[in-house]
Amino acid sequence: MPATSSCPRRRTAKVTTLENITIYHEIDFLLPAQRFNINFSYVTQKGLPFVREFVLRLIHLAPMSMSQVATFFGFSRKEVQEAIDDLVERGELTLSENGRLTLTDKSSGYFTELGEVPRLSLLRDSTARLSFDLATFSCLGKDNSSEKWKAGLSIKVDDENASCSEAQVGKHFQRQFHEILQKEFLSRSLTQDEKDSPTVYTVNSVNKIKQMPVRLPVQFKVDADGRSVEREDFEKLKNSDYVHERISLELDRLGRPSNFGEIAKAMLDIGDGETLKLFDSKGSSVSLQFFEDLARLEANSQKKRTTFLGPIYSSANWELLQKHLAPIIKARRENKADVGQTPFLWLAPSDPYWGKSSNLQVRVSEILSMASTKEKRLYSPAIYLPVSGPDDQKTARQWKWEFDPNSDKVYGLIEGFLGGNVEVMHFEGEFVAVVYHVSLPDSYPVSLPIGFISADKDVVSSVGRLVTTYLEGSSGFERPNDCGLLSRFGRSE
Repeated sequence: MPATSSCPRRRTAKVTTLENITIYHEIDFLLPAQRFNINFSYVTQKGLPFVREFVLRLIHLAPMSMSQVATFFGFSRKEVQEAIDDLVERGELTLSENGRLTLTDKSSGYFTELGEVPRLSLLRDSTARLSFDLATFSCLGKDNSSEKWKAGLSIKVDDENASCSEAQVGKHFQRQFHEILQKEFLSRSLTQDEKDSPTVYTVNSVNKIKQMPVRLPVQFKVDADGRSVEREDFEKLKNSDYVHERISLELDRLGRPSNFGEIAKAMLDIGDGETLKLFDSKGSSVSLQFFEDLARLEANSQKKRTTFLGPIYSSANWELLQKHLAPIIKARRENKADVGQTPFLWLAPSDPYWGKSSNLQVRVSEILSMASTKEKRLYSPAIYLPVSGPDDQKTARQWKWEFDPNSDKVYGLIEGFLGGNVEVMHFEGEFVAVVYHVSLPDSYPVSLPIGFISADKDVVSSVGRLVTTYLEGSSGFERPNDCGLLSRFGRSE
């Protein structure tokens, strides 16, 4: 099995495992693909009308006279004459020297074995609009994808694959024709007859329509000992090896040195000794046994804390967060008090794998849309994204592209909060979620997000002070950490 994964979702704080395997990160990879208009000719084996078929099958068994045919089918003289005349005119029957009816070379070609059903070969033209990836040239289907190059890591393929894609698709369409047919990617007219089995005669033309990405979600996993597990193959692709090689190259490019020392310092600043205990003595890997032990302790304690593994925006971890957020929203909707000014802040880390999933924007939209009802505002959400400074136009443009259509609701924050490795979601006076993005390159190919959600008032307050101090601080003369709305970057006041 090549180096990706698929595992059941965790629905509680306790880690659920399948064969002692646990997901620790979920990242989408974007593989280049193109959509094509393909014109082709195909040969179809068509069945014959009842009388025509059975007269030919009878004479295929043995030449016979017209009267023998009439006797076999119970035809009148007129009926048998009409049937035979039709077959003679079609060039499918002829009269031998001894006066018996026999098949012609043409009709003999309808059969491959004695007694089988005759099939008539017809040459027809058709058109298909199909998408193929540019790595393995697997047919991805007929649907017109609207996928964009965002919320994922782009996989680079050989330039020649893109420049010669039309020729490659012509070859692969022919090779994959029966599979494409079985998946019902082609016109139904090709397979109206259940007995029919069309084959490609020739591909007449292939024209590229557009280029787009195909999204490949990947779940990174660890085993019971905290060791990284190989990645699984992609069901969409005929062969995943080349794509896995390309993914590994991209991960190598994004690789960072170990940041465990900085993570440990951040944990001390936060006052979090519990998460630190989940790592081995060398700080080289996480222990799932320690994780499960901590989960059991938390389930039976009054600390209002839940430790989790993986991105906060993953399905399982978002459920944990909703257990805190949903009751707050319900109470605020029913309460007449003015609570709209309560800050709900989300600070993103400086981690190359953060947000590289379609899940993130779904969660962002939820946070923003739930902030108000028709009658009132329930809280004031603000999302802070790392930039190098107020003049970092390139990063700002990228964030705005990633967060569209919510780009007018996100802010720039000079990177460096708790070393840039910590993500915080802080709902003032209610709860806090802290996620450490741990880089351990000798053990894991991508960063390992691990953290906790707490409703303990002291923890919420202390983390809130750290956040506020950084937001109100500066990184130099006239360089406040809070750079303001990203939508205003580049605008002169």
